[in-house]
Amino acid sequence: MAVKIEPYLMLTSIDGDSSIGTVDAPLAVDFDTILNNLDSAFMLRFEAFHQSNWGVMADWAYMDLSKSHQQAKLGVFNARVRQGVLEVALAHKQSSPSVGQWINYVGLRRWDNTYQFNLDPNNFPQTSLVDRDEDWVDIILGFKIDKPINNNWLFSSSGDVGGFGLAAKLTGSLKLGVSYHISDEWDVSLLYKGTYVDYNTGDEADHSYFSYKTITHGPIISASYQF
Repeated sequence: MAVKIEPYLMLTSIDGDSSIGTVDAPLAVDFDTILNNLDSAFMLRFEAFHQSNWGVMADWAYMDLSKSHQQAKLGVFNARVRQGVLEVALAHKQSSPSVGQWINYVGLRRWDNTYQFNLDPNNFPQTSLVDRDEDWVDIILGFKIDKPINNNWLFSSSGDVGGFGLAAKLTGSLKLGVSYHISDEWDVSLLYKGTYVDYNTGDEADHSYFSYKTITHGPIISASYQF
């Protein structure tokens, strides 16, 4: 059994549009904004392969953001946004001298989004403006290719497509970069990843409606340990 554990840091930016009820909210959130309002975050990849070349892969990225803004006449406006994306997949690994190592996989991507916007006005009880949890699961089909450049450097690429209208209309991701082989146990990597999703639910004319059409993207720095 070959196991790989890879904690990573993604300098995340989000671009697109989101709607909650009848309120549209264009999204253009850069990494500095996320970092300045970040309460917590956790990012980890995992894979394990049997000698038969069948295995499992998982990727979990989570962040919790909050911000408060005080206005003398109105009071305090509090905002909190949490997003978690979990991917799990069944994978099969192959290799050849010309291509290197490639993996085909089928799996699930679960999105878990929470939005809380509250107004704490002067001399009045707190008012909840938005308190919404939205989560869904998409089927994904993907690949991962690792091609040696020389004895220490490796070109890495991976991507997937999914949704197919079963949950999201469409979702997909693409990741490109390089890895450096430090030892038999340790690698470090620098990659760039983008993940697209187009999802909506509910009636567009009332408060039940929710849509999320975004690209989450940014460079990734990681260190992996394999045994």
